[in-house]
Amino acid sequence: MKQNRIIILFILFIAISCGKKESNSDFIITEKGFKFKHCIENKTSPKINVGDIILGEIEIRQNDSILYSNFGSPNRLFKVNADSTSEFDKLLLNMHIGDSVIIEPPIDSIVSHVANIIAKPADKIRFYIKVHQIISQRELTDHDRQVIANQQTEDSLLFEYVLRNYPKAEKKPSGLYILEHKQTDKISAEFGKRIAVYYSVTDTTGRLLDSNKDIKPFEFTLGDDGLIAGWTEGLSYMKEGEKMKILIPSKIAYGESGYGAIAPYTPLIFDLHLVKVEE
Repeated sequence: MKQNRIIILFILFIAISCGKKESNSDFIITEKGFKFKHCIENKTSPKINVGDIILGEIEIRQNDSILYSNFGSPNRLFKVNADSTSEFDKLLLNMHIGDSVIIEPPIDSIVSHVANIIAKPADKIRFYIKVHQIISQRELTDHDRQVIANQQTEDSLLFEYVLRNYPKAEKKPSGLYILEHKQTDKISAEFGKRIAVYYSVTDTTGRLLDSNKDIKPFEFTLGDDGLIAGWTEGLSYMKEGEKMKILIPSKIAYGESGYGAIAPYTPLIFDLHLVKVEE
């Protein structure tokens, strides 16, 4: 399931995260205990305002583990709400186009920003954010408005579909749903590791779109592969030997363009079997 694009993840990682050894003295700490740091600041670029939509890249890390990443696939991240009292939204207002920042919320407030997370008081969770584009409401074209409207309609339909068919599903911040998960205690499929996977993919009507189950496992390096963002994310939650069924919304699949037999705005259901993770 490849897209026609080149992803230079190493360069993006350096740009978005400013390296791995940030000291606490580098951060501004707000009254509510949020830590904030500019890695790159473009003061001459347009600044985020209330009501703007932010498009860019984000990685969420818990200690040394990646909870979510869309490196190489910038998309819509946040809308800064006019009536928001969120400290997170207030910090976003300090950003410009081209900026890279780190935001570290207090652990006791993290559940407001990352769904279904389990965190200990000593854990450190950070958001690494790079702004590619800012879209204000007055700048939205008819096309942009239609794309957003289609995504909102799709989100509602997927919520109803999951509630009806998979009421115990887990929804990730990206919109991806983990519908079923048969777990093991083996090695994790982390970014940078070579993995092998069997898969089949259908739409929500059950129509088969692609499969390699009768051929051989697909082998690649996770995170450096040019795959659609949702498939890469789903595999990053797995361990060797595990099976998982995931539902990927079109915004992290093939979006408004579609791909081959996959029509525009088509959510995809993947059945995954991770057969090998290299040490």
